[in-house]
Amino acid sequence: MLHHALDLESITLPAAPAWPAPLSLAVALDEVVLIEGVEPALAEPLLEVAAALKSPVMGKVRHWGLDTETLAREDLYQLRGRIAYISPRQVLLSHLSLGENIALVPCYRLGCSETEALAPYADLLEHLKLRAHLDQLPAQVSAAVYSRAVWARELLKEPGLILAVLTGFQAAAGAQLLLTVLEEYLPRYSAAAVLLGESLEPYYPLGHRLLALEAGQLLKKPLLDHRARPLTAHLPLV
Repeated sequence: MLHHALDLESITLPAAPAWPAPLSLAVALDEVVLIEGVEPALAEPLLEVAAALKSPVMGKVRHWGLDTETLAREDLYQLRGRIAYISPRQVLLSHLSLGENIALVPCYRLGCSETEALAPYADLLEHLKLRAHLDQLPAQVSAAVYSRAVWARELLKEPGLILAVLTGFQAAAGAQLLLTVLEEYLPRYSAAAVLLGESLEPYYPLGHRLLALEAGQLLKKPLLDHRARPLTAHLPLV
C-alpha cells in the first residue's frame, strides 16, 4: 500500500449506480490513470471519495498507505492539502481577483503577499496563459480562463495526487495547453493522477493505464500506440 498514492479497495460509491460495486482501483506513485466514458456529473461520486471529501458506503480508501477513516481531523486536513481536486463544481471566490484566488493557499500557509506567492510559479502561469488575467475578477473572464485559474490554484498546492475531470480542455488548443503543463508538472513533483472525461485521446501520451466505464464496468484499454514508451510500461509488475 505504501507503493500507491491512492488505493480504493472494494468500495461502493454513494448514489452512483453507473460505477462498479464493489470498485477497486490502485494508483501507483507517479502513475497516470485515464478513465474515459465519464461525463462530469458521473465523475463526481468517484472524485469526492478519492479526494477524501466523502466516505464510501463500503470499502477502504487509502492515500499513501493511510486509511482516511482512521485519521484525526488535523491529519485529514493535511492529507487533503496534498490532493488536487478539480471538477466543474470547483469555484473561485467571486470577490477576489484571479491572482488572489490562485495565491490564496500559499498566502495563507506562508503569510506572504500575492506577488511573493506567485513568483515561483511564473512559468506555470505563463503556460496556462493566465498572466494577463491576474487582476480580473472571475466574472470578468471566459469559461476557459476560469478553468485554467482553478487548475493553477490547485497546482500551487504542489499536490502529489491530481484528481480531475477534464471539462473545458477537450478542444485541441486547450488539450495541448494542459498536456504541456502536466508533462512538466508530473515528473517534477513525482505526482500521480487520475484524469476522467468522455474522451481523453489527446492525453494518451501521459497515461500509463487507460480504463473505460462501460455498462457498469471499468474495462482496461490498450495504450500501445506510444512508441516512445518502453515495453516495460505495459507489463504487469509482480
